[in-house]
Amino acid sequence: MAIQLRESISIGLADIMTRKVRSAVTVIGIILGVMCIMVVLAIVNGMNQSTLSWMSERGGLNKIEVNRNWSYDFSRGGDASFDLREINYIRSQIPSAEAFNPQVQLRDGVVLRGDLSYQGSVIGVMPDMMIVEDWQVDKGRFFSNVDMDLHNNVIVLGSTMNRELFGSRNSLGEYVVLKKQKLMVVGVLDEKYWQNQGGSGAFGDNALEYLNRRAFVPISTMLSKLSPGERISSIEIKASSPDAAKELRQKLEGIILNLKGGKRLFTVSSAQEELDQMKQNTMIFSAVFILIAVISLLVGGIVIMNIMLASIKERTREIGVRIAVGARSFDVFVQFLVQTVLITGLGGVLGVILGLGILGAVGDYLNIKVAASVSMIFVALIVSVGVGLGFGIMPAYRASRLDPVVALREE
Repeated sequence: MAIQLRESISIGLADIMTRKVRSAVTVIGIILGVMCIMVVLAIVNGMNQSTLSWMSERGGLNKIEVNRNWSYDFSRGGDASFDLREINYIRSQIPSAEAFNPQVQLRDGVVLRGDLSYQGSVIGVMPDMMIVEDWQVDKGRFFSNVDMDLHNNVIVLGSTMNRELFGSRNSLGEYVVLKKQKLMVVGVLDEKYWQNQGGSGAFGDNALEYLNRRAFVPISTMLSKLSPGERISSIEIKASSPDAAKELRQKLEGIILNLKGGKRLFTVSSAQEELDQMKQNTMIFSAVFILIAVISLLVGGIVIMNIMLASIKERTREIGVRIAVGARSFDVFVQFLVQTVLITGLGGVLGVILGLGILGAVGDYLNIKVAASVSMIFVALIVSVGVGLGFGIMPAYRASRLDPVVALREE
């Protein structure tokens, strides 16, 4: 007499309800393991989303940056800066670049308006900065190529600098003084905001507040009037796509290396490659913690196996009766395997529900973004059911191989 799957499930549920304490202890191990997997995957998912969001706010994955190589031993000689001839040469060698923005930073920039003063970074840039940084103007305009060619005394303020100097007044058309030069305010930039992860930073909750404290002038004005003799120390470039950025970065690195006589005075990095590196690092992090969670599940699986073996010992006579009235060995095997999977499956479902329930608390405690996804729920459930299958086979096989004559003698 064959036992149907539905009957096996019914018998399994009845046995779980009969032995509530034993079943609860068994399920708790699975719940904890699944919760660990849920939390770790949510943290990793949240970190990836946060990294992508940060890079999008800083210009996207198409961005390439050239900066001074701080690990280079400058006692060996070399000047980590560019003059305009070198900048023009580099630009001519990368016609596929969508935007090109060399920069000069004025470090002691004190912007004056009457009796008010504001000390912040003032940076000489090109009009392409708006494309490279993917930044928008809130009021007025950004400076143009005409401003560049004529070395016009114009300035665009970050939102915080504008607020500190002008309050709620309209600053467009007003003048500020920088290095004894009168500069007309022609625009105010949109406020940049990105929630700090892991606690407050130097500027509070906004990790991009330092950008709002900056002001920008044409690089030609910077080099001719505000800081003559200053040299260009960094370049920002935007490629047509993240994949194109990888190729362009390699090409750019070779051009600068040749230009500087083989000395690695600069680092050339692309946002896409940095993101790839971060994902590799988070994969290592997640692999370690998932391994810990899997060990917890394996321990739970061993406990389940022992409990099922004990259960079979207690139900030996019942098994003998079933076989005696016509149940096949395969039916008994399936019956006990189904019961094990029911226990681990129940633990998996409860682990997923509780894991989702504590994600908000984990995110608040660590002050980081955690993000659940459908795929991680499936992973957690598959792992929990897999533990049931893996550790349920041996007890189920032993039950199916019982001799009915010997089993019926069992008290």
